[in-house]
Amino acid sequence: MKPHPSPVPAGVRAELAAYFGDPHEGGVFRNPWGHAALPGLPDVLRWKTARNRLRAAGYRVKPLTCPADALADFEALAGATRLFWIGHASFLAELDGARFVIDPIFGRAGGVVARVTPPAASPAELTGLAAVLVTHGHHDHLDPHGLRQLAAANVGVSFIVPRGLGAVLPRECAPVIELDWWQYVEVRGVRVHLVPAQHWHRRGLLDHNKSLWGGYVLEGTHRLYHSGDTGYFGGFRAIGRVFGGIDVACLPLGAYEPRWFMDAQHMNPEQSLAAFRDLEATHFVGMHWAAYDLSDEPLVAGPQLVNELAAERGIPTERLHVLTPGGSLALAGARGQTRAERRHLWRVNEG
Repeated sequence: MKPHPSPVPAGVRAELAAYFGDPHEGGVFRNPWGHAALPGLPDVLRWKTARNRLRAAGYRVKPLTCPADALADFEALAGATRLFWIGHASFLAELDGARFVIDPIFGRAGGVVARVTPPAASPAELTGLAAVLVTHGHHDHLDPHGLRQLAAANVGVSFIVPRGLGAVLPRECAPVIELDWWQYVEVRGVRVHLVPAQHWHRRGLLDHNKSLWGGYVLEGTHRLYHSGDTGYFGGFRAIGRVFGGIDVACLPLGAYEPRWFMDAQHMNPEQSLAAFRDLEATHFVGMHWAAYDLSDEPLVAGPQLVNELAAERGIPTERLHVLTPGGSLALAGARGQTRAERRHLWRVNEG
């Protein structure tokens, strides 16, 4: 499969030029637009030695319960586009019969950070895949063990990653296709585009920003967007304009406090709703919460807050989908005017 440039209208490129700039500079990658500085090691130490003011005394992290027969419920849904939330940023996505897994991780992050809520499916259950997609190299998104397991369960499946990240993948993961921002490959009739995100790369001490990062737009009958990890930035508007809107956007609801540390790299729920607006998206699916305890806010704070904010802003409940791990969604209807059927919504009282 050969990468091709994503079609970008000339007017959009001129108006939002910064988000079409070259992220490669001097042997490393960067975000070629102005934004707050990303945190460094002194900031990490300051955060980790400070008292957490966002959790009550005696707060205890509790796992969520995945529904029984979750995959069977997903399979029972009908629609040109179907989405199954494995947990964290991991999804099984099906567009026009082609299946993809995005950011698969099934155990500890980096072999160190324990999982709070178990994944809703195992690698052995995720077969018949057209491709496996990884958004960036951080340990809670790129898990070598999970990738090896998927390679074993899907012999010859393609692995699609941002530029430079192929070198990090286990040797069992082949073939590997690397993309730059605003490039796509076509897989079983579905275009898989890599789009910008405001983030960074590091897996070890000596590889800071040696690989690119991004989100994906999967384009078939409908357009599905997965943000990966990102701070809030003007690129959401560029993505929405290039694709003429998004049918379903997978956006984060966790790992966002404290804001002084997280703001440039992770969105809070209010910013995720702003991104949803900028993308001109029809449906919002929450992700990046409940699996790992990565930041200062309580584990279910993001889902609670996004429900409150959506109600305040008059976002219809049929467009907001905060699923429990193992929840699923199917879209039917014309692009931009889809209706959704869903299974296993998360309820506020579950937190």
